Amino acid sequence: MQKWPKIKIFDQMVKANSILVGFSLFILLAFIVYADNWFGFKSFIIDTRVYNSFYGFLDSFSWQMLIIIIIPFVGAVFDLIYGEKYVKHRDKAIIYMGFIEIILIVLMYPIVINRIVEIEFAGLLILGVSFRVDMLAYTVLLVSAFVWFYVMIYAHEYMKKEEHGTRFFFFLALTYSAVLGTIVSGDLLTMFIFFEIMTITSYMLVIHGQKEESYKAGYNYIVMGLIGGFLIFTAIILIYFNIGDLKFASAIAELSEMGNLKYWIIGLIVFGFGIKAGMAPVHVWLPRAHPVAPTPASALLSGVLIKVGAYGIIRVAASYYFPSKESVTDIHDPIWATAQSIGAIIIWTGIVTMILGVVMALQQKNIKKLLAYSSISQMGYILVGIGVALYLGYEGAMGYAGAIYHIINHALFKSLLFMVAGVIYYHTKELDMYKLGGLWKRLPFTTLIFVIGMFGIIGMPLFNGFISKSIIHHGLIEAHHLGSSQFLLAEILYIIVSIGTVCYFAKMFYYVFLRKTTNQYRSLVFDFSSLDLALGSMALLIVGIGIFPNFIMNNLIIPQLNSTTYDPAFIQQYILGLEYFKASEILLMVFILGMGTLMFLLLKRFKLFEVKLPKWLSIEYLFFLPAYVLMRNFCNILYGDKCPISDDDFSRLRDKDIEKTGFIDRFVITVNVLNRRYEQSVIRADALIYTFFITLVLIVFILSKI
Repeated sequence: MQKWPKIKIFDQMVKANSILVGFSLFILLAFIVYADNWFGFKSFIIDTRVYNSFYGFLDSFSWQMLIIIIIPFVGAVFDLIYGEKYVKHRDKAIIYMGFIEIILIVLMYPIVINRIVEIEFAGLLILGVSFRVDMLAYTVLLVSAFVWFYVMIYAHEYMKKEEHGTRFFFFLALTYSAVLGTIVSGDLLTMFIFFEIMTITSYMLVIHGQKEESYKAGYNYIVMGLIGGFLIFTAIILIYFNIGDLKFASAIAELSEMGNLKYWIIGLIVFGFGIKAGMAPVHVWLPRAHPVAPTPASALLSGVLIKVGAYGIIRVAASYYFPSKESVTDIHDPIWATAQSIGAIIIWTGIVTMILGVVMALQQKNIKKLLAYSSISQMGYILVGIGVALYLGYEGAMGYAGAIYHIINHALFKSLLFMVAGVIYYHTKELDMYKLGGLWKRLPFTTLIFVIGMFGIIGMPLFNGFISKSIIHHGLIEAHHLGSSQFLLAEILYIIVSIGTVCYFAKMFYYVFLRKTTNQYRSLVFDFSSLDLALGSMALLIVGIGIFPNFIMNNLIIPQLNSTTYDPAFIQQYILGLEYFKASEILLMVFILGMGTLMFLLLKRFKLFEVKLPKWLSIEYLFFLPAYVLMRNFCNILYGDKCPISDDDFSRLRDKDIEKTGFIDRFVITVNVLNRRYEQSVIRADALIYTFFITLVLIVFILSKI
């Protein structure tokens, strides 16, 4: 008979964190009771004088957005004050900061549901800086606040075994501030500034380990991030000089008159934000960053930061490339033509991203690398939803709803799965799944939590992923029937990718938790800690959303749809009346689950998991192969016999091993042919100066307003 390991008594910090987690769940429950008007609670409370006085004050106070941004910054200051001498106080400061953010953001709901909260500083930075919170921004704020808080609870325990905890929490708090600033930005310039600050502060999280692979991954991350920033900045210039305004408002009438330039602008935006979102083919930083970053950073990189990239795409597309509500009355209005063309491209970009992510995930043995490629694949689902939202125009509400819902769901289950990976490493110091096995005996609670996260991401009924994936699938079906027959292929590929997702998670579950192994992990003792508090809380949200999917749809997503240009009749009939647990959807999921399990058994039986794709099929190699073919001749044309590119550089460019010569290395070598001054050291210096300047501008702005 199995003897379960004894549970150690938890310490005072765990007790304090338990109280905070309990309060956070109580706040969430109160939020649900109010928004859904359980037992007539909302109707009763809005008639009270205290309520009206309090919200009358909040409604007249537009600075709450700045307070939300500043609070993590204050937490970072306390982090430095306490430092390594007062670790518990330091961690408490960061955790309390996250808890306060939850309270403030929840309190904003009654205001934001009725109107857009805006504040503008005209003339600041010449073009002005503005902030706004509508229901789209509020939804991303809310999910980010809860995920960030639970990861902070988790990080307190996890970082005990890591060095330089003060530095880690300092930059984590600054990153949170930048994330919040990006979400509440009211124009593209303000979003760009905070987005770039987020890039540099999160870079410090990637290189936290200070190992050679950490610096290499961080180098790829920062340069790719700056390339994304450059693309966005170029789009800002084009928009400003052609439209004259950077505020998030409809500009489709002006864009429709700009010929092909409108496609260049959205291309720059999609790829600029898509780099952070992990979109193929500009995803190359993500599978390098996750394995080397501390697990709390990985959880936030995948759970929140890449969603900020997706949010940027949605925000720009749903603002500039959507007609105003007053200007359109039906789907046949020619003003939708631009959005439809762009939507089709984004759908296929999403499909390619899904396929690439699932193919690469199937080959991984490192747990965190598998989850990183899984994040890429899941971002493909979100891109498909965004594409459908644009492609179907007036009737694209299903795609929009699916994209937003999946942003929420992926933030929860992917953060949870990375935290599970962190618990495994915390206890075993191993991430190679082929060297693990049998952990369900020693870590039964972690095993249960993993199963919940796995069921969420594969789309098992009664778990959150089933809801958003079903909605996106509905959107693809509509794109096929209402749009083009080409999307029948997209729908088939969508199902195949879902089968692959089941397969690689079955692989991880088997090799990490179920497989028999000679290592009994007798020294491993299950100690209920802050790690388990965070895991349990996130798992509870995943199950809750899966069982009660209407709350998010009715109270967070439907208000967004009603404020856009989508057909009200379509929303009423197909979104409000959506049946989540239709027999056809459940049968499709049973089919996907069965085929994914069969795929796993076959690949395991014939040892096909050990087969790797040829290195020459890597994105890095294929992307720069034409460059290698042209560079030799081009270099001779430019420089003659004095070609500054050595044979060693050319050999690195044609090297098929992407671990030795990554995307950024190949990029630098290629650019060197045109201008020798772009050496790697100079690029690093330029990046530091660039990000330092932007950070300095933000600090001056904040200090001037305190």
